[in-house]
Amino acid sequence: MDRGDRVKFKSGSKARHNWLVGDEMAGTIIARYRIPRRPGPERLDVRFGGGIVVWGERASEFEQAKFDTLQ
Repeated sequence: MDRGDRVKFKSGSKARHNWLVGDEMAGTIIARYRIPRRPGPERLDVRFGGGIVVWGERASEFEQAKFDTLQ
């Protein structure tokens, strides 16, 4: 997952409930990083609709959002 990709929280994610994000809401990655000098998971900052921004959540809590293409 890279900056600009569309993602959503994985099904059953406890983090999704903590951030009050709806089940199928997709957001855009605005930053991807690891905290220097602290071993730990990769982190993402993700902007969702309605002004919700998730800061520093574990990347493992997200999955790529899939969208149907219009024909």
